[in-house]
Amino acid sequence: MRYLTHIAAFFVLVLTWQTANAAKPVENLEALYAQVLDDHTQEGRKDGLAVRLVDYPALAGDERWNRLVGLLSEVPAEQLQSPDARKAFYLNAYNILAIDMVVEHWPLRSLKSVGSLVNPVWKHDAGVVAGQPVTLSYLEHNVLRAMGDPRVHMAINCASLSCPDLRHEPYSASRIDQQLDDQVERFLAQDYKGMRLDRADRTARLSAIFDWFEEDFDTAGGVEGFVRRYRPDLPASWAVDADLPYNWGVNGKLSAHTLRAMRDEF
Repeated sequence: MRYLTHIAAFFVLVLTWQTANAAKPVENLEALYAQVLDDHTQEGRKDGLAVRLVDYPALAGDERWNRLVGLLSEVPAEQLQSPDARKAFYLNAYNILAIDMVVEHWPLRSLKSVGSLVNPVWKHDAGVVAGQPVTLSYLEHNVLRAMGDPRVHMAINCASLSCPDLRHEPYSASRIDQQLDDQVERFLAQDYKGMRLDRADRTARLSAIFDWFEEDFDTAGGVEGFVRRYRPDLPASWAVDADLPYNWGVNGKLSAHTLRAMRDEF
């Protein structure tokens, strides 16, 4: 009987060890991503918009960046069983791969310029995530939007100025709800980006994101219901219209020297 007890205890220890080690790929990814964000991003302004700027030249020269992109491919899909774990991981994956595409093509004025009308950049091969080759379009439409949480639109960053800002920390399964609520609040507080209050017309003018993905907000009471939940200060009599111009400029600064060199190419 004592022998069987020892055997059972041994298997419990093995199972505990395996479970602890299974979590390491995501933990390692988030820890490394946090370091990179801390070292190579900062709040700033560009083209009159508040934005978290990415130092793309510095990233290109940082060996941790290639390691981070590599870690995305190593996370076992079976580790992402909970909705919160999947949501956090795939948001991080999208944002990392969008940054990586800019790094690979730097310098550029807009990530959209990497593609064309018939072959947009969103449908280009972006990398490998959890062992699967993906495009940014696949991650956005087939994975993140399919989760049915409209808040993901405030967390997806396509390396553009009018996108909701790149978060200053990785998304994490244990805090994903609070992080997404915070992202929505931050975005809707950004003038000329998430929302602009047009007092003359008594209209709240929203990011075009709310127009492009209008149906995704149906489960949250529609666009207006969703916005008013996070902006209860919005007067009840005001209209809501998603028509703010969208600035696709890259969320990184180009030096004067680089800009001159780019102009000389044309």
